[in-house]
Amino acid sequence: MSLDEYLFGLFSNYLKKRKRISVAKREETVNLEDIKGRLTILANAVTGEPVGIFPAEREGGYKNNNFFLPSYFGEMPTLEQNLNFFLFRVLYLSVQKRMNLNYNNGENVTLEDARQKALESSPEVLKALFDEFTALKPLFDELKRHFDTSASTSGKPADYSYLFGKWMTNIPETGNNDVLKNFDDRTKKAFEQKVETIMNAANPVEEMRTLQVDKKQQEDQVVHNYFEKIETLEEHKGGIWKDFDGDDEMEEHKNALDELKMQNTVRTDDDTHSVFQTEFIENITVAESTEIKADDFFITYDEWDYSSRRYKRDFCKLFPKTVTESDIPYYNNTIKEHTVTLTALRKMMTNMNNRYREQRRQTEGDDFDPDALTDYVVDVKTGHTPSEKIYLSKRKKEKSLSILLLLDISLSSDGYASGNRIIDVEKQVSILFGEILSEFDVDFSINAFFSKTRNYSTFVNLKSFDTGWDKAKYKIGTVQPQGYTRIGTALRHSGSLLEKRETQSKWIVLLSDGKPNDYDRYEGKYGINDVKQALYELKQKQINSYALAIEAQAKYYLPVMFGQNHYRILTNPMELLDALVKLYEKIRK
Repeated sequence: MSLDEYLFGLFSNYLKKRKRISVAKREETVNLEDIKGRLTILANAVTGEPVGIFPAEREGGYKNNNFFLPSYFGEMPTLEQNLNFFLFRVLYLSVQKRMNLNYNNGENVTLEDARQKALESSPEVLKALFDEFTALKPLFDELKRHFDTSASTSGKPADYSYLFGKWMTNIPETGNNDVLKNFDDRTKKAFEQKVETIMNAANPVEEMRTLQVDKKQQEDQVVHNYFEKIETLEEHKGGIWKDFDGDDEMEEHKNALDELKMQNTVRTDDDTHSVFQTEFIENITVAESTEIKADDFFITYDEWDYSSRRYKRDFCKLFPKTVTESDIPYYNNTIKEHTVTLTALRKMMTNMNNRYREQRRQTEGDDFDPDALTDYVVDVKTGHTPSEKIYLSKRKKEKSLSILLLLDISLSSDGYASGNRIIDVEKQVSILFGEILSEFDVDFSINAFFSKTRNYSTFVNLKSFDTGWDKAKYKIGTVQPQGYTRIGTALRHSGSLLEKRETQSKWIVLLSDGKPNDYDRYEGKYGINDVKQALYELKQKQINSYALAIEAQAKYYLPVMFGQNHYRILTNPMELLDALVKLYEKIRK
């Protein structure tokens, strides 16, 4: 980085810090991040749908099942009034969404037109809003008076955009049939390069358009290799493609990235060295990956399209993968570092498995069964041959059981919760739980999954049901985060494996953030409903399911898909062990 860039970065960073501090010090200002959880629950309750709430570039609006609200609001004189602003906006957007007052046909409009459209439709929305929520009328009048007063003071027309937002464009959630050709072979191997830098975007993202580029386009159109400053990415308007050199210089360009608005992105199959993540990733119009070569073995699965209420037959390709590598040090370190936890876990499981259950109507036992004894006397008095099963026995009742542990190893598992890397927590829990299940001779399997479009879902077998633990335990440490999260396909394949087990009780335990997503628009209502349908299919096959997650946002997705009493959100990664013990107790009942 040149000296002038370095000096500019220092100066720019200083000004941005001062601005952030000045906003944060105003005690009456409300930060959306602090109340997003409560607003999400409210929006879900009013709309009856899984709504996501995200920071807006300014006034915001709604798009599909996503509400965009200002990151901060402190224009009113008190904290309560500013909180009421967010309450009004969420209820207003809920009613607006219910009335489908938004752009729905991909219209290309200016910001002024979008705000004007929202203003014109506001009387219709307000009437429906106040009919349903009468108490909101005084609150709205108070907010409106504030903006009227501000306008009269400044001598400008009143700006109600913060009250009514702007119209945005709803995007159809069904995929397209475009095929991205000339896809590089590295796509089929997922992500082999290690991600070196992860940085969060400073600016909210509402609108995003993805440009299509593949290797052939790049080779044909790149005339020169220019030094590509990342500041210019948002200015791309087509024309000559620049080469994606894969260098990781993101830290050096942090200040420029803080100003970057991710309105235009380029979809390419190059390996990922850096991740610049924004909180909102919408259903972007993208093409699907190319078909995999015919000689690669795969299994096809249907996928549920909730909008048409039908299955897309043989829509997804799943590639089973068996791990041959080993990471012995990882296993040994896990056992060494968690010796106390493993001992406690062993004691809890031993106590659970040694519990005795009262068995009625037995031929021998420790005591008489009152009901059976009564029947015995009645039979004798009436001249019938009595049954000799008149005893109570406190023998342990064995239960035929198979458990499939399914780990989500998508890139989201590379994050941290309470200072612990999620993928490591998953692997360590798998090792410790595997130790215990093996000791108690439980039929179990450990698998992982990730995806990269419907044409390339990968199912990684770490321990099959018929493989001994001594051979499998060293494989757990080898898996690393990669790809995306096509949960439905992984659940269906897990169900097909469990169907073959000749056991009485069958369970799939999913460790995931609970948010379905993939490269080809497998998210939102489409992804959630496919997972719900996959779980329904498992239930029809007498296969039980349970989900565990340590990612905070999972509480907005898991209840919708798994229903009550079939999931648990954990506040700390190490609670997973306790959760698995309690789940095992539930399974054994």
